[in-house]
Amino acid sequence: MHLRIKHIITTIIAISSLCPIQAQDDDCDEVIRLNPSLTADADNDIVSIPPFINLDANVIESNGADWNSLRHKAASTVTIPLSIVHIGDSHIQADFATGHTRRLFQKNYGNPGRGLVIPFRMTGTNEPRDYLMKSSGTWKGSKLMKQSPNLPVGFTGVAVTPSFQSTDLVISTLSRTDKKELFNDVTLYCNGLPAIDAVSSDGKMLDYEILASPGACTVMLSRAVSELTLSLSSAGSTVIYGADLRMSGESGVFYHAIGNNGATYASYSSVTDFADGLSVLNPDLVIISLGANEAFGKTGPEDIYRAMDMVVSDIKEANPFSEILLVTPMECQKSTRTRRRRARSFAVNEKIAVMRETILRYGRDKKIATYDWYSVAGDQGASSKWVGEELMAKDRIHHSHKGYLLNGQLLYEALNKALQP
Repeated sequence: MHLRIKHIITTIIAISSLCPIQAQDDDCDEVIRLNPSLTADADNDIVSIPPFINLDANVIESNGADWNSLRHKAASTVTIPLSIVHIGDSHIQADFATGHTRRLFQKNYGNPGRGLVIPFRMTGTNEPRDYLMKSSGTWKGSKLMKQSPNLPVGFTGVAVTPSFQSTDLVISTLSRTDKKELFNDVTLYCNGLPAIDAVSSDGKMLDYEILASPGACTVMLSRAVSELTLSLSSAGSTVIYGADLRMSGESGVFYHAIGNNGATYASYSSVTDFADGLSVLNPDLVIISLGANEAFGKTGPEDIYRAMDMVVSDIKEANPFSEILLVTPMECQKSTRTRRRRARSFAVNEKIAVMRETILRYGRDKKIATYDWYSVAGDQGASSKWVGEELMAKDRIHHSHKGYLLNGQLLYEALNKALQP
């Protein structure tokens, strides 16, 4: 099967029917945060940096954390891959920013493969545009902010299970050009191992070997491909959380992204064995970009502080050799739409600044590194400037595609500086 991403790719989940005219700002913004309308319409990854971006703040603040071991690993990626896991909300799920950060890392440090892919589309939500997971059969899905009672999610924040014993699972990498990401190893992260009866690519059967372990099933292919079909049987009790696409024999940087629309620190801490699940990715660095959704609810600074501590403590306990980086959210806006005023009006969400200060305080208290995206993006008043430069999406919560590219570029530059010996 030949799959291409066209020059203009749009992933839209309609929200207009879910936001009645009389809806209050929190109600309408909640729908947007859970079901964002995000559009990718650019082939060029080069983004100019506006003058209001605070480049002096574009650094990783160590807060006393010792990254010497991480720097040594970054200097050794010619032989041993460096694994970075980036956790977050809808800003991360679409993978616009993290995808750009991944491309920059792999261009300069080496490319061992796409890494983690998550079956978002099979659960009815938006999926990153550089891969596709699908099936010709019927599958049931569950996602972090709308879980099925009988289908708890895994460490990726989603879960899918086939409705019948015999089915297939197709995994493809996609590209805006004809140069697709190749892989020769596929690891399924799952609960319950399916029987793999056959493996094919573009209609041709492949030779393969299987290595099974608790919670994972690795299919080692006889050659590299960009599209794979797994024919499964005895799969009815299997739950799949994601897959890991790798090029065996290659080294560089894995940049895994785990993002879920509407997610908060508390929602991730509610996932059973979330931190233990991350360990299958062997993270050297775990980046956490959360706090924006808390600013749209009733969560206070001490509540988020406690929720942060639960997530961070669990990750450190399950992954004692991993470093952690906390990222603050940038200023965004809340919307109001009343019965008399059909047009939406916007105002700065003042709670974002509170969340930012709480995250920075936690980093200082716990000696965990922080990246103050709030300050880098332009500090107080930045959201209006981003709107003026078309760096914000129409909802003024998310970025435009150009804005996410800028975000991803600046984060890469800050990380690259911090990883130098």
